[in-house]
Amino acid sequence: MATEIDVFAIASFLLLGIERVLYGYWFIYPESFKSELRKGTFGKSMKKEPLFWKSAMSMGMYVKVFQFSVVAYDIIVRSTVLEDFMISRKFALGCIMMGIGQGLNMAAFKALGGIGIYYGHEFGYDVKFVKNFPYNVTWIADPQYWGVVIFIWGIYYALNVQDYTIPICETFWYLMSMKVFEHERGKKLAHRLLGPDVKFVKV
Repeated sequence: MATEIDVFAIASFLLLGIERVLYGYWFIYPESFKSELRKGTFGKSMKKEPLFWKSAMSMGMYVKVFQFSVVAYDIIVRSTVLEDFMISRKFALGCIMMGIGQGLNMAAFKALGGIGIYYGHEFGYDVKFVKNFPYNVTWIADPQYWGVVIFIWGIYYALNVQDYTIPICETFWYLMSMKVFEHERGKKLAHRLLGPDVKFVKV
């Protein structure tokens, strides 16, 4: 049993990292992404999409399958909500966390729009700098990502899941995005180790 759990934890860690690494790729190597997109590396439908951020948004939705599948499977296997439904305070607190998390996520999307969320600035589009909620809250950097993290912890708390491996993995990957993959320090490090971004050439 311990071996199965270890294999699942490792597989989950890797699957949950796909989305974060992809987002880091867009942030650090936007010109390379644009070039690969126009070469058809990501498929014909992506190649024909005129807006790079929309292609990123489509890919972002596809990779959500990994995240949702891992979380859903883990909850189904480990949740004791049917046995412990009387633990109403824990359930209520989890629901509040889910509401806060989803609220932050939706507010970020409303403030930035699809073009801002899916790296429009990095892909060369004119994206206005926003100062409205949630980006006017000084004590929470990266509100969209913290919203996802709070939401996932809320699900696990509300459903009384007895193992927190998946929320911990998710927290790790989102912190990696905030502090490395989608941060100037990560871009500098990647360019130093892997080489600079290539100039986009329309194919």
